[in-house]
Amino acid sequence: MGYDMYTVQEIDAEEKAAVEAAAAVTRNAPSPFTMPEGSEERAAAEAERTEAWKAYDAAHKSYFRLNVWGMSACVELMEKIGMVTGQDHPAWPELAAYGLDAYPDDPEHYEGDERAEAEAKITDQGRAYLAAAEAVIAYEPEPIAGIPAHKFYSNDGWLVTPAQCEAALAVWAAAAPELQASVTAERDWWGSWIAFLQHSKDRGGFRVH
Repeated sequence: MGYDMYTVQEIDAEEKAAVEAAAAVTRNAPSPFTMPEGSEERAAAEAERTEAWKAYDAAHKSYFRLNVWGMSACVELMEKIGMVTGQDHPAWPELAAYGLDAYPDDPEHYEGDERAEAEAKITDQGRAYLAAAEAVIAYEPEPIAGIPAHKFYSNDGWLVTPAQCEAALAVWAAAAPELQASVTAERDWWGSWIAFLQHSKDRGGFRVH
């Protein structure tokens, strides 16, 4: 299990081309598993593949992933810096209040024929429920002083808004240089995380899946 985070606005042509080029490099990188263990050739191949994947991650600016332990560490560091808040969200809508006994299937999760099928099946009550749930997911409590920490606790598609990204980045920018250096040294992906927040604030924010 992990957390996949995507900017709200889809990647543009330039980013898509960069991602495809980087993906081609990773596919063509030599496989170390075909080489003798402990050999210089295997070590070189492993290093080449590692660098190729790093380049792929750097090209994919509109996407960021952390596993469960990585997300826990990320939230812990953001709490230490003051980039997240303890602000809560409104209560989730009750299915019974919308005359439902099961969660409706959201057509937005599908494409093509599958989306058309989901559109045909969903009821007005189901659409109303999804709209009420989205209001919880996208809730932006005042004052906007950072990102509500609960948005990193589950894969419910939480919307981290541009304003919340910007507030978190402002806290990071104001942090003491020694704290910044300590955090950056502690997690080698921290610089990429900050870059993702920077990118997201200009791309409609991001969702946590």
